[in-house]
Amino acid sequence: MDYSLLTRRGTIMNSVYFIREDRDFTRTEQKIINFIIENPESFIHMTIGEVARHIGTSDPTISRFARHCGYDDFKGLKNSVFEHISEEGDHSPAGKLISTIGKLNSAAEEGAPGTPENFLRHQQFCIEKTLSFLNPAVLEQAVSAIINADTIYLYAKGAALSMAQLLDFRLRRFGIRTVILPPGSSELFEYMNLFTKRDLVILFGFQKTPREAEVLLKYQSETGFPCIFFTSRLYHSFSSASDIITLYVYRGEPSDYHSMAAPAALLDALVVMIGAKLENSGENLDRLYQLKEHYREDIPR
Repeated sequence: MDYSLLTRRGTIMNSVYFIREDRDFTRTEQKIINFIIENPESFIHMTIGEVARHIGTSDPTISRFARHCGYDDFKGLKNSVFEHISEEGDHSPAGKLISTIGKLNSAAEEGAPGTPENFLRHQQFCIEKTLSFLNPAVLEQAVSAIINADTIYLYAKGAALSMAQLLDFRLRRFGIRTVILPPGSSELFEYMNLFTKRDLVILFGFQKTPREAEVLLKYQSETGFPCIFFTSRLYHSFSSASDIITLYVYRGEPSDYHSMAAPAALLDALVVMIGAKLENSGENLDRLYQLKEHYREDIPR
C-alpha cells in the first residue's frame, strides 16, 4: 500500500496522490497542497487566479507549483485531482469506511498481510507520519502551557470528543482542573465568559474545524488566552499566532476511515511528559490509590 508522507522539511516521500515528483516544497506550496487535499471538489472548479487569491499568493506561484508536481501546467494538475475524485467516489462516513476496507483488501490480494493486520499497520503509519511532523520544542510548549494553567477548558465535537474525554481523565489524575465545554448551543458562551489569560483552551478540530471551535479561536484572537489546537490540517490562518500551539495529527487521506490511533498516541506522549515534569504527580496518584483501597469493599475495583 502506497501512502504519502510529507516531512517537516517539506519533502514529499512516496507521493500525495496528485504529486508525481519527490522534491522540497516551500511553505506557500505546502499551503496549496493542504488546500487541494481538503477541498478537491472546489479546486477542480476554480481558475488559477481564484486559487491564488484563496491561498494569498500569485498566479505564477500556482503555475510553478503545478510544474513542481510534475505537470506541464495548472490544467494538468486539475485533471489529476478530478480523476482522483472520480475514482474515490463517496466521502460520507460509510463511503470512507468502504473505501478503506477496499484499499486494505486490495493490498492483501497483492500479498500483503490480511486485512486486520494491514489495518493496524495503517495505524502505525499514521503515528509515524504524525511523528514526522512533530516538533519537540512545540510539544514542550504544550506541556508547559498545561502545567501552568489555572483551569483547562477542552472543546471537541463528534468522534473527537473521545480524545477530550481521554485527556480530561488523564489530567484530573494529576490534580489538574479541567472542564469539558459543551459541544454546541449558546451554553458555550456561559463558559467563554469565565476564560482568563491564566487559563488554557484545548481544541480538537482535526480535518474540519467545528463552527463552535472557530468562534473560540476568534474569541482567543480578541482576548489572548493561550490555546492548544489538535488538527489534521497543515495550514491555518492563525499558524503564526504565538499564543496558539498547533499540534498536527495525521489520520489518513480525506477519503479514508479516520482512526483515533494517532491522536491517542500523541495524547499519551503528552501526558507522560506532563507527569515527568509535575513535582506532585506521584502524590496525587498515591492519594487516588489510597482512596480506592479504603473504599474497595463499598465500590469494588
